[in-house]
Amino acid sequence: MQVSRKIFDTCVVFDLDDTLYPEHAFVSSALVATGKFAEEKWGLAGLGDAAQGLFHAGQRKELFQQAYRLLGHGEMEESKVQKLLEIYRGHRPESLPWFPDALEAIELLKPHATLGLISDGYLPTQRNKAEALGVQRWIPEPIFTEELGRQYWKPSPRAFELMMQRHPGLQYIYIADNPAKDFVAPNLLGWKTLQILRPEGQYQSVSPAVNGEAQIKLTDLREVVRHL
Repeated sequence: MQVSRKIFDTCVVFDLDDTLYPEHAFVSSALVATGKFAEEKWGLAGLGDAAQGLFHAGQRKELFQQAYRLLGHGEMEESKVQKLLEIYRGHRPESLPWFPDALEAIELLKPHATLGLISDGYLPTQRNKAEALGVQRWIPEPIFTEELGRQYWKPSPRAFELMMQRHPGLQYIYIADNPAKDFVAPNLLGWKTLQILRPEGQYQSVSPAVNGEAQIKLTDLREVVRHL
């Protein structure tokens, strides 16, 4: 790969969900696990399949409660909902599929640039996703914002400031998919921001937050090299 000398002075930071891998792959795996638990422990058959159907139809809130209703059972006890959420969030998939362009971009960049990751979400869940992807092979110190405190989820600048402290004096790039929260802090901190537009991504039509529009939009992460 022909690279500009500037790449060696660049810190390229990625989001996780729907940036490096398709989030629905984790969701499907976790819903299978919750459905299996519900059937084995409570004799409740079909919950996982019902929840998956609702998710793929666009349902995002009260997924287990909605699936329970769909199966004709009325309202699920709150204690059972919380148990299913616990299983879902603690699910450890054996593996997750990378987007091919994301993996190729990471492998192209690794010998030349400093790589980082900043991701929101429940901490055990995000750690398990990163482990299933083998992220630490390329990014040994990912930043999961919940480690800093729930108040430091994006759009808080705290994780981005921490990345700059770890890797001072570089040019910084953040690559993510959600303009409602992902790009506010890096834009204000003077980073270059790139939005990846995935065909199956859920944020392509989301309106950006104030100061939240990415400076560059991509459909393939291999294009990142052109912007370094």
